[in-house]
Amino acid sequence: MLINEWQTGSRLNEAIHQHRRSDFSLWLAFLSPAVDEFAQFYTPDSQTARFQPDVYQQLGIQPARPFAFLPEDEVQLKQQATAFQQGGAVALHLLQSLQGAPLVMEDNKYKLPDEVKSGLSLHTKRHLQQQKPEMMQADPTALYEILNQLHA
Repeated sequence: MLINEWQTGSRLNEAIHQHRRSDFSLWLAFLSPAVDEFAQFYTPDSQTARFQPDVYQQLGIQPARPFAFLPEDEVQLKQQATAFQQGGAVALHLLQSLQGAPLVMEDNKYKLPDEVKSGLSLHTKRHLQQQKPEMMQADPTALYEILNQLHA
């Protein structure tokens, strides 16, 4: 599967210089539509660490709980059952507002129905599987040779 221009080698360049528009269009159609995978953005130096402030810590709030059932939720559900038996619906509502409750048993945002998956492109399926294209190693001597050829 073609992802970015590096994988086509010199085919795109040859198609442009030989005025073969159909070949050029064909090679472009094979490339990934994801902008972050274009060759100019997918460089070896892009793995630098970026500063991200912890907003939750700065504002003193807790992050939102996940929608899925967690092991510690069983204890909270037992507490809510006890609160309902002792204080009724008002006590249960108060405890649910303070603690929250799981909404689903399993929270998988990548789970798609099969009929939806069958209509996806190969590049989108690759993104769902979180496969990254292999990194091309830069060769500074090759650039020097190309510049010499162009100058001559």
